[in-house]
Amino acid sequence: MRYAMSNWIYGDEPLRETFSRLARFGYEGIELVGEPSRYSASEVLRFCQEFAVKVTSVLGWCIWGIPGRDLASPNKDEQAAALRYGQHCIDFASEVGASIFVVLPAPAGRTAPTGQPKTEADWLNGYRAEWQIAVESVRQTAAYAASRNVTLALEPINRYETFLVTNLDQALRFLADVGAPNLKLHLDTFHMNLEEADMSAVIRRAGALLVNMHVSDSNREAPGRGHTDFGSLMLALRDIGYKGALVLEPVPPGSDPLLASRMSANRSLRDTYAEEGIRCLKEIERTMGGSS
Repeated sequence: MRYAMSNWIYGDEPLRETFSRLARFGYEGIELVGEPSRYSASEVLRFCQEFAVKVTSVLGWCIWGIPGRDLASPNKDEQAAALRYGQHCIDFASEVGASIFVVLPAPAGRTAPTGQPKTEADWLNGYRAEWQIAVESVRQTAAYAASRNVTLALEPINRYETFLVTNLDQALRFLADVGAPNLKLHLDTFHMNLEEADMSAVIRRAGALLVNMHVSDSNREAPGRGHTDFGSLMLALRDIGYKGALVLEPVPPGSDPLLASRMSANRSLRDTYAEEGIRCLKEIERTMGGSS
C-alpha cells in the first residue's frame, strides 16, 4: 500500500513542516486541501523533491458557508462559481503532479435541499432537482478534468454532514447518471462506519472504481484508536487490487473537526497520529504478508 496524509488536518501549519513530518514517518504522499491560492506550485514541487513525498490528490474544499463551492446549488451564480473553483483545483492538481481531484457533489455541512423544506413532497422535489444540477455540474467538471489528465473521485459523506450522496449505492447511481469515464470513487472509513453495514463488502463492490481513500478510525482519530476492523478492510483492498493511496485523515476529538485540528492543545497529536496511524496499518500489512 501507498500511504499519504491529508494536510487540512494541520490547519495553517507551514507546508514545509508538514512535508518534513510525513517524510520522517515514512509517508510517500500528501493530499493538499483545495485552496490553490494558498500555494506556490513551484514550492510544492520543490518540497516533493526534497522530501521524496508526492502530491497524490487535491481535496475539494466544499464547505457549506464558503461561497462558490456548491455544485448542486439552484442559484446560477453560485453554481458557476463552484464550476470555476473546480477548474482552478484541477489546474493546480495538474501543476503539482496530482492525478486525482476529490469532489463533493454538494458541500459538507448542507444537510437538506435549498430552503430547508419541511414536507416530504417538497424535500423529495428539492432533492431530485439538486441531484440533476449536481450531475450536470460534475459532468462539466469531469470534462475539464479529462482535458488536464486528472481523475475525479466522488466522495460520499455521512448523513449528518450532507444529504445528496451519503453511501455507495447513491454514489454508484450518481456515477452512472454522470456517465464520465474519468469519474471514479473515493471512500472514507469514517463516513462508511456511519453509513454502511459492511465496509469490506462496500470496498469489494466498488472494485476498480475505487481510486482514492481516506482513512481514520471509528472515532475519526488515528487507526488503532477506535473499533474499525482495518484487517478486514486491508484484505478487501488487496482482493480488489487497490492501487491508490491510503490517505490518513485523523482528527482530534471535538464537535467541530476544523476547530479541533487547529487548537494549540492538539498540536502534539499531529506527530502522534501520523506515527501511530501508519505503524498500525503497516503492521496489518505485514501480518497479511504484504510489503510495507
